[in-house]
Amino acid sequence: MSPRASAPRHFGQRLHQALDRTAILPGRQRTTALANHYAVARETARLWLAGRAMPDIHRLVEIADDCRVSLDWLATGRGPMVMPPGVGEQAHGYDVLSADEKLLLQAARRLSPRRRQGLLALLDVRD
Repeated sequence: MSPRASAPRHFGQRLHQALDRTAILPGRQRTTALANHYAVARETARLWLAGRAMPDIHRLVEIADDCRVSLDWLATGRGPMVMPPGVGEQAHGYDVLSADEKLLLQAARRLSPRRRQGLLALLDVRD
């Protein structure tokens, strides 16, 4: 087997595989759904899915957490895709949110940073 044949999948392939574990369905609407979910331009999401660009580290952490995959695997292709809870990574708390909490979180993610800060001030959430 040549070294190229054993190379890990590129980022776009890993992102598609991770998204297969979420409610962001495959197909023609995946780009739009990804862009809306992470409040980025549709072109940005298209580049991520094509493997031609990668999100910044904060967004990578968020995507890995939402998809319940290893950050190392998502970013580099190294290690297992999914880490058992308590091994190397904390178990993710995303599954314990109620349906309403998930909707609020999704809505907050779509807000601009300025509006998100306004919402936090309105809710009286302090850093």
